[in-house]
Amino acid sequence: MDILIPSVPPPLRITHQMWEDFLCDPVLACEVIFGIRLDAFQKCRLRYYWWVQNVIDSSGVGSGKTVVDFIFLCLRCILIPKQQAAVFYPSFGTGKNSFWEYFGSFVLSGRAPIFVAQLGNPVKLEAGDEVAGDGTLHGSDCYTAFFRNGNKLKMPAPSIALDSVRAASLTVNTLIIEEWCQIDAASDAIDKQLIDRARGNSYNQFSPLWGNHIVYSAHAQTMMHPAAARFKHHQRQVAMGNPQFANLSYSYKDFSDLKCHTGKSFKEEFRIESTIDNKRNVCSKSDWRGQGFGIWGTSGEGWFTEDALSAAVTRGKAYGILPVLSRRQFEELEQTQSTEVQTSV
Repeated sequence: MDILIPSVPPPLRITHQMWEDFLCDPVLACEVIFGIRLDAFQKCRLRYYWWVQNVIDSSGVGSGKTVVDFIFLCLRCILIPKQQAAVFYPSFGTGKNSFWEYFGSFVLSGRAPIFVAQLGNPVKLEAGDEVAGDGTLHGSDCYTAFFRNGNKLKMPAPSIALDSVRAASLTVNTLIIEEWCQIDAASDAIDKQLIDRARGNSYNQFSPLWGNHIVYSAHAQTMMHPAAARFKHHQRQVAMGNPQFANLSYSYKDFSDLKCHTGKSFKEEFRIESTIDNKRNVCSKSDWRGQGFGIWGTSGEGWFTEDALSAAVTRGKAYGILPVLSRRQFEELEQTQSTEVQTSV
């Protein structure tokens, strides 16, 4: 027996002309499909995501990254044929409470009927999976949103301690890695398993629109952080003028006096000063530059400056001495030496 899928009512359809306009301007697509208006800097962020294939977003806390992440991934799934997308969080619970909550917000609020009309009907695949009220499939180790055109958006449960081996069979076209600095500090999951997940077939792999996209999202750190190497590589590509790379940095102070959908200004609606002050009061100045303003800088804590440490590392390498800069590196070195001793015995 065939299953009849109800058609989309004419007012909720995305026509061919609308599709062409939306592909050229994701901000217009956001306003029409989701029914929300973004602030000026959020529009810039969405356009960078849309047109640049490798983006590091180092913006500070409270700068509205998550909602733009959600809109970007959903637009890619709605507008681009044969598109598979995924978002990774170091903690599955964080992803559920911050990112996936937007499905319920848009589906249940009734303010985004065109978006809801583009969602497909999930199929219950395995025991324990359930179709939630937000119209998505909630599995024990992966949440999945289905779209009418056959595309999917997934949020797998991470296994960072195991270098994300659960992602080994996943192939996507668009990938967002949230809190990537935290992942880089804890494991080699990004290099070993996550980056090469964005290997899905595309209409034109070299196109800024059709090609596969990777977005790294986390607030900035100091240059002594393990994630700094990846940031510096991106920064070199940007300095060379490579159009496939971009580094972004916004802060809560970028919310403007423009009016949002509630009638208030974006600053009044989204810049929560009390929360920001509480965060600032428990951070050092160097940490707040990264967490508050998204600035990658030197650390002012400790006995030595980063320049002094870098000089010491360079001099040590010249004498063939291996510098140990982290507990993890020390433990790996200790394990290697222990193995060599056992082998020699």
